[in-house]
Amino acid sequence: MSVAQELTGMGAGELAEGIAARRFSASEAVAAHVERQNEMQPKLNAVAVALHDQAMAAAKAADQGTPQDGQALYGVPVTVKECFDVLGTASTAGLVGWASKLQTDDAELVRRLRGAGAIVTAKTNVPQLLLYAESDNPLYGRTNNPWDLARTPGGSSGGEAALVAAFGSPLGLGTDFGGSIRVPAHFSGVCGLRATPGRLSMAGTADQVLFGNVPTLPDSAGPIARTVADVKLAMDVLGAPVPRATVERLVIGMYDDDGFMTASAAVRRAVRLAASALESAGARVVPFEPPAVQEALDVFYGLVTADGAAELAKLTAGEVLDKRISQLMRLATMDGWMRPALGAGLMVTGQRRFSHLVRNTGMRTQEETQALVARRDAYRKRFETAVAGAGIDVLVCPPNALPALTHGASADLGPASFNYTMLYNVLAWPAGVVPVSRVRPVETDRRPQAVDMVDRAARRVDKDSAGLPVGVQVAARPGREDLIIAVMSAVESALSGSVDYPRVPTAIA
Repeated sequence: MSVAQELTGMGAGELAEGIAARRFSASEAVAAHVERQNEMQPKLNAVAVALHDQAMAAAKAADQGTPQDGQALYGVPVTVKECFDVLGTASTAGLVGWASKLQTDDAELVRRLRGAGAIVTAKTNVPQLLLYAESDNPLYGRTNNPWDLARTPGGSSGGEAALVAAFGSPLGLGTDFGGSIRVPAHFSGVCGLRATPGRLSMAGTADQVLFGNVPTLPDSAGPIARTVADVKLAMDVLGAPVPRATVERLVIGMYDDDGFMTASAAVRRAVRLAASALESAGARVVPFEPPAVQEALDVFYGLVTADGAAELAKLTAGEVLDKRISQLMRLATMDGWMRPALGAGLMVTGQRRFSHLVRNTGMRTQEETQALVARRDAYRKRFETAVAGAGIDVLVCPPNALPALTHGASADLGPASFNYTMLYNVLAWPAGVVPVSRVRPVETDRRPQAVDMVDRAARRVDKDSAGLPVGVQVAARPGREDLIIAVMSAVESALSGSVDYPRVPTAIA
């Protein structure tokens, strides 16, 4: 193994320790990751904006100094999702018209990374408008999954997850409005955490512009890394330190089917494996059935489309839209009188999920929107009552119904792209994802034949999915990232030695 390979194989904490101890220099660490990014770019297209020259200059400067107090990432190369402002670059969210709008300052979280001594080497790819489960847009093109180039690493933090998984970055920064950190982490075989809304600043992100008109569903940010220890380190650096906690005597609520979309066999197995590991670590695992997930999804999509996509229409005027965005825009702007008829027609043809989506989205009056907010609040109380009644501290469940999607599949999956993660956005809970296993060949043909287009698309995704990573989602009440990190760490500790544990992505090995 070369020195460069050794360096790219290290986590952020290991790199920081090595640089501080002068076992290797910041220049060597940054150069190794820049080289790896360049090597992977033709295969993955994960980098949207390369900052290699600036990074090497910053590394040389770091080599002339020493870490100061609080600089836990001194000299460590990192990357950030394209939506974060970085001085001198554009934050486009895949919109061609925004490419000339160069930022005059860093986002607050980027400033915190730099303040900790980190060196930003690149900005990573996203879906257009950060709105679907594939990182693909007309400006930067399509990002491929390092486990299978015919599949997506997810979205909207997909470029970030792909690059971290491919050893092009030890630590990344993402955002999560409906699952945009957790789904890519699951698809790419890495760790990710969506912090409690408000704990990490969203200042200086394209998210503020895109989702600022939906304050009823607060956006959030969080780190992506290959280890739970680096996720925790990042939270400390970003200004939301996570105290230590233990899983002993915790009550873990577990479910592998949310009643909306049955998870694939491998994903369900991953949940059971995690539950078993937690029991062995001293936790008590109890079955849990999330109440009326369809209601939570209705609230989410209803609030997102309540303005009839008027704000998005202004932002995208004159833009070439990705077909998945065009589909979402048509859904949001459809005349109200058409919805019952189209919904009924879809139901007759067996498309129950899309039928429900059509009938429960679209423009609402101010009074109707307030009624939807009241439904959100009522759902939150109902969910909390169910959790409290069972004495549950933490929930463990699938991050997605499927392993990494084949390119283009998100258009046919529609509301099933984010149902397992979106629930916790409605609740405003923090949640993380940790790798558990990989799909086994015998698990790729377990989904029954069906008429529903969503189920047919899921069956196609399951086919040929052997070897792909699968993770587990861990969620807890607002402010309890300590419990989430403790559970993720226990799962990682118990299962990372398994032969099935996702380590080196097979498509780039």
